[in-house]
Amino acid sequence: MPTYGPMYVPVTDNGEPFYSEGFPVRFYKNDGTEWVANFQPGWTYLKEIIEFEKTQNLLVMAFGTCYIMNPNDTKPIRVFGVGYSDIFSVSNDRLVLQDQTDLTIVEPDGSHWHTERISWDGLAEIKIENNLVTGLAFNPIHDADEWVAFKYDLDTKALTGGSYYSFENKKPWWKVW
Repeated sequence: MPTYGPMYVPVTDNGEPFYSEGFPVRFYKNDGTEWVANFQPGWTYLKEIIEFEKTQNLLVMAFGTCYIMNPNDTKPIRVFGVGYSDIFSVSNDRLVLQDQTDLTIVEPDGSHWHTERISWDGLAEIKIENNLVTGLAFNPIHDADEWVAFKYDLDTKALTGGSYYSFENKKPWWKVW
């Protein structure tokens, strides 16, 4: 944090002041002035700043929390996530953010969408080729502690495999009929 000059601007998901050490970033406005933001951190060690080519907006990853920012504004455009652990670039300027249980796709304009839940608790060995995400999803059910392969098509938004599945429309195992 700067030791002199104007006070930093705390940036959070809910707009409430945040005064602990977070992720400080210096922004330069179009008029030549600058300001320093202190982003409230998430739950991981991922820190990164990515410029969007189609807009002047930036993706600021503050310890796993994603902030979409315009350098001219002190309030975030969007804030989402707290546990992102990795970022992957995809062929058409998309970004794929890896969480513990699912993925978030950030489009070139800064809009985003989340996949359905893929894993009970953990994703590993993520690879992306031709808009197809492959990897392993952890399955702790029934003392198996195994990793299950999955594929996710970014264009059709179709998931194949993974360790998480819905219990909808299935007879609960704990009820006796």
